[in-house]
Amino acid sequence: MIQLFDSAQRFTERFPYSKPSAFLDEIARESIVGDLITSQGVRPDVVEILTVHSAKGRQWELVAVAGLQEGVWPNLRQRSSLLGSERLVERERHGDLARVELDVIAASALAEDERRLLHVAVTRARQGLIVTAVQREDDEPSAYFEELDTNSGVEEPIITEVPRPLTTSALVATLRQNLTGEQSAESAGILKTLAQSHIYSADPTNWTGSLPISSTESVVNASESVPVSPSGAETFTECGVKWFLEKNGGTNGDSSAQILGSAIHEFARIKVEEPDISDNDLIAKLQSAWSLIDPTDGWVSTSSLKRAVKMLERFARYHAATKREVVGAELNFTIQVGRAQIRGNVDRIEVDSDGNYYVIDFKTGKNIITKNEALENLQLACYQLAVALDGFEQKLAGSKSTGAELVYLAKDSVKVTTRQQFIIDEEAVKAKIEEIAEGMGAATFQAKVNEMCEKCVVKACCPIQNEGRAVIE
Repeated sequence: MIQLFDSAQRFTERFPYSKPSAFLDEIARESIVGDLITSQGVRPDVVEILTVHSAKGRQWELVAVAGLQEGVWPNLRQRSSLLGSERLVERERHGDLARVELDVIAASALAEDERRLLHVAVTRARQGLIVTAVQREDDEPSAYFEELDTNSGVEEPIITEVPRPLTTSALVATLRQNLTGEQSAESAGILKTLAQSHIYSADPTNWTGSLPISSTESVVNASESVPVSPSGAETFTECGVKWFLEKNGGTNGDSSAQILGSAIHEFARIKVEEPDISDNDLIAKLQSAWSLIDPTDGWVSTSSLKRAVKMLERFARYHAATKREVVGAELNFTIQVGRAQIRGNVDRIEVDSDGNYYVIDFKTGKNIITKNEALENLQLACYQLAVALDGFEQKLAGSKSTGAELVYLAKDSVKVTTRQQFIIDEEAVKAKIEEIAEGMGAATFQAKVNEMCEKCVVKACCPIQNEGRAVIE
């Protein structure tokens, strides 16, 4: 029964809109034993190619375990990334540990499972066992291969020199290697011929590390204004490289979480502009529009909808409890501070009985900053500065700000979680913004190690991370 469900899952992932009859036809056509649900007769005079799991309980005179490569066997990638079942199991065994510790323990358990699986594979042989692996520039034998070699009783493994494959990339790689040897002139001539024939990899101008930096000019001319967003200013203070890469296409399109955040902000605006609308009507609007926010079906989408409804309910509680008058929602502003031209959008502005303004920023993400971090939050400071400099398209009656507040709607708590920022020092904030604008318009950007590096979406391009470190010095 488990094999049936596994097969059905694989089929629906490959052909999501197929009919059940197509799945049955696929099962009938399959020939790999591991993917079959029913048993079959076995011919003695054939070579069988099958998975280790399919070989359990059976034996052959000669068994070949092919491709024992590092990263392939052992395969330590977690199998259940959605539910995190490996962590759940280790949490039950070891108690309430940090996620990182549970991941390490789970990886160790996976390594043991892979070792047991290898034992199953090598013990399927009655008389002869062949284990193969490949050693090349970007691949190497698994540590398990070394263990088998040490304990096999064979004096020396059989090493077969295999020439490079007859491909364009392999030929170019060989010619480039020969450029520093006795055949340099001949290799250079062949590379030139290939490059003239429009073979991209043969052209030296396309080789990594062969060209100088394309430009050392500043991103923004020194006489021009630098566009700055409040959120971008906050990101730039964390890491200049992250800000630059994200601003220039380093992130994917909006995720469902970002689309949900935009939807919650829109409903918050509707509540301000249509004060008579009930909370139930807002929730009904969210439910009717849910297919646009998350077009998928199933329990994950249902669970996300429930979380979204909870966010709206928390917003409604916050809205009902506020003692200040709401001036407006989704208000645009533009201010000029030195070279910095700051454009942004404030979720909400409230005013007290003394005519002092208070900025509200709704957050739908799960990450909550500390109270001390909120005091120095540059995004909120930019919002307060916009009030002080009267930069809103919808003009306010005054320009005195008494503070700003982050409101976390995703936090599951009875009382809505908030983080306050008091009245800012305008001159200090202006000086900080001017410094950031100079950095944003510069020719180089500095990468900084911080607590956000683990979740950084552009880590693979970061020069101080292993994933993005340059391969050529």
